Amino acid sequence: MKKTTLLSRFWMMGLLAASLSACHTDDSKNVQPTDNEAAFTRLLVSDAETGDLTLVNPARQTTEKFSAPFGSNALYPTASGRFSAVVNRANNHVRFFDSGIVDHGDHADVKGTPKWAALTLEASLPTHVYVWGNRIVVFNDGEGSLSLTTEDELHTAGAKAKVIKVDVPHHGAVVPFSNGTFAVTKKDHSVAGTLPQGVKIVDENGVVIKESTIAVTSIHGDAGNGDVALFGTTSGILAVNKDGSQQLIKYPSDFGTGWLGSIVYDQSSKTFYGFGAALGVYRIDLVTNTLTPILKTDQLHTFKVSNDGDVFAMLTDGTLKGFSASGSALRDLKVVDAIAADAKVKPDFSITKRYVYVTDPVKNQIIPVLRSNFSSKPAISVPGKPYRIVVIGAQQDKRGED
Repeated sequence: MKKTTLLSRFWMMGLLAASLSACHTDDSKNVQPTDNEAAFTRLLVSDAETGDLTLVNPARQTTEKFSAPFGSNALYPTASGRFSAVVNRANNHVRFFDSGIVDHGDHADVKGTPKWAALTLEASLPTHVYVWGNRIVVFNDGEGSLSLTTEDELHTAGAKAKVIKVDVPHHGAVVPFSNGTFAVTKKDHSVAGTLPQGVKIVDENGVVIKESTIAVTSIHGDAGNGDVALFGTTSGILAVNKDGSQQLIKYPSDFGTGWLGSIVYDQSSKTFYGFGAALGVYRIDLVTNTLTPILKTDQLHTFKVSNDGDVFAMLTDGTLKGFSASGSALRDLKVVDAIAADAKVKPDFSITKRYVYVTDPVKNQIIPVLRSNFSSKPAISVPGKPYRIVVIGAQQDKRGED
């Protein structure tokens, strides 16, 4: 479950501003036209069957292969965009891949070559990753613990993540607050299954600060903005404030027994969205405690928001649909064949400031879709069967002078 959120970009702004004074940009380097991808943008693609990772430079249409110990890795970019966590839940293994590119807000610096970072996390069933600022937290389902580290430690030889026990083993989630505490899910064994039934607040040592006050049957999906954490539940959207107060935002009556099992937060528009495969995408309003439909569909595959907040997109039955931040439909494009419900590997996509990149695991390729007019460009072939895709590096055209 879980996802990295755009909250992490917000907390990096201060660090980026401080970094700008330490280096100089070379304005003589040409800025590429807007229909070309930014020069320092990279795509990281995992393979469904092997441990291969493909690093794609979309501006140059080139690829480079790296090897991980296991296949079918989930990918989660860190807040800076320099690294991606490479998570293999089944084999209790988390590594970090370094793009070698540092984003300074108006230019990029190159720090060595793309490579694996030194730090490796090993815990039982690492599943949910959340990043904010330079901090990284992983919820380990198999032991009900959190692994805590920072981007600064990733290349430190011998560094080990701090591991804190927060609950019994379950398919859980964690959302950090701006005051250093965490909202973590809580399992009630009176309910069968691995999904949790409540959310409590703990400190960075695992000490409970506020207990759960609202119990539900199941929880899945989460996002936060530093002050409030939202969780998808069978009874509604559970809002947990950093002071410990909680409330449920009820679902519309036409949901029936359906519920929203995924939530994302867009820092640019300061908006939460919830989505579910059989329901579509809904905007969550914390002022009125209501849900407003963006797209009702029973064929939703996935939904993502761009880092700049200008557009969000969703993939349905093979069609990519784009929307503005206001929720107005932009256009759609058929990008892949209809996605079979029982397909072992389904398409994934990621969004940059200029493109949406959609994986096609059947044809072993990535389809670039230009955001400005939703037109597809020539596909980028990748070895193997693409499983997950994320954007790393820096969405910049200019390089600084170290």
